[in-house]
This record gives sequence, structure tokens and C-alpha cells, in this order.
Amino acid sequence: MNLDPNTLYNILMLAIVVALIVYLYLESRPRKPQREEYVTRVLLKCTSCGYRIERDFEAGDFIGLEKGKCPKCGGATKITGIYAVEKSKVLKPQ
Repeated sequence: MNLDPNTLYNILMLAIVVALIVYLYLESRPRKPQREEYVTRVLLKCTSCGYRIERDFEAGDFIGLEKGKCPKCGGATKITGIYAVEKSKVLKPQ
């Protein structure tokens, strides 16, 4: 089966056009949003003065656990909340 150069050229151009259409279709599709990374945080509250401290979760933490002393008045602090925060929204200590 002999194909003349004109037919081969037409087949090649058709293949290039189809490849270009497929590429443009794949590039124009909306991308999946990347998964947000979360950090587990703990809210400590002083039982005396109500001062609040937020810090990273540690193994063994649970709500109601007395954990340390208040830096403001020296009273006991209790864990009052455990929650997840987007990693980008965690305040960095200065």
C-alpha cells in the first residue's frame, strides 16, 4: 500500500491537531484544590483569672486536664478546648 506524500502530510497534521486539542482540554480543566494541612491546638484557661493560652496538642491531653501554671497570676490552668486549625493560620510566636 503506497501512500502519496500529500496523504501522509494530511494524516500528520490531523494527529498534531488532535494532540493539541487534547492538551488544551486537559490544561483548561479546573484543578483539584490542594488539601489543607491542619495542626491540632489546645486552649488552656486559668481557673483563677480566666487568662487564655493556645498551644500545640501533646499526646495525653484531654479536656479538663490541669496543665501547668498561669503566667499571669500563678493559678492552675485547665484544658478547655481541643481543635484543628489550618497550618497557615497558626500564629507564630515572636
